[in-house]
Amino acid sequence: TALGNIKSAITGTYRAISTKHVPRYLAKFEYRFNRRYDLASMIPRLGYAIVKAPPMPYRLLKLAETYG
Repeated sequence: TALGNIKSAITGTYRAISTKHVPRYLAKFEYRFNRRYDLASMIPRLGYAIVKAPPMPYRLLKLAETYG
């Protein structure tokens, strides 16, 4: 059931899936799944996380992709 839900969520959201971005797709699904019963607070929580997160240079993002 969980794999079916993940597949439906990803194919319903994205046109194409790149294997190098699969961890990001799964992280997004996990975040939404864990907060599915608290939809009213999802946008404020996401906004708070965006504002509080420090900027990350592109080179560090590429390192995380390579070694993550």
